[in-house]
Amino acid sequence: MIRLGLFGGTFDPIHYGHLRAVEAARCELDLGRALILPNPLPPHKLNGPLTPYVHRKEMVRLALLEFPGLELADYEERSVGPAYTTDTVRRVVASLPNQERELWLIVGMDSLIELPHWKDPEELFRFANVAALPRPGFSQDNVAPEYLSRVRVLNTPLLNISAHEIRLCLRQGRRADDWLPSSVLSYMLDHNLYGVREQE
Repeated sequence: MIRLGLFGGTFDPIHYGHLRAVEAARCELDLGRALILPNPLPPHKLNGPLTPYVHRKEMVRLALLEFPGLELADYEERSVGPAYTTDTVRRVVASLPNQERELWLIVGMDSLIELPHWKDPEELFRFANVAALPRPGFSQDNVAPEYLSRVRVLNTPLLNISAHEIRLCLRQGRRADDWLPSSVLSYMLDHNLYGVREQE
């Protein structure tokens, strides 16, 4: 039986808040592996500054070297225009062998609250189970009841760090060693991303 998790995001940049939470979710859900899906063009960030996808994807690849149960997947590269989660889940299902499977979409509680505004949210439940990671500052009381009743709320919360905070920290020349794999920090330095500079 295939037991597979899916976790998408902008990952600008990917950090331990993502990585450790998804690995914990993978273990809690007893999944063989979880696919990490960097989004080339997130629908909710069409007008905002975004690090080029080629860099974000490579940082994910490097970060996952520390997490053998997590795997980079590029399904969303095939999107024309914004990449919607429902379409990505369909692509994943279509690519899987024709055998018994259990698919889990893993989202943060903040994303679950926004689910009514997603493209075809009901379609998600046709193709996959949905699991939510608690996140500081976001209550499940704010989730639409028709979705909350069909979602498994996980026990491992997301760490209280965000990509926005990390970008700000790096631009100010402060250290972020505890938040990012060293391979990702090295890549940022090599490609002049987020204003990272050599630190003594």
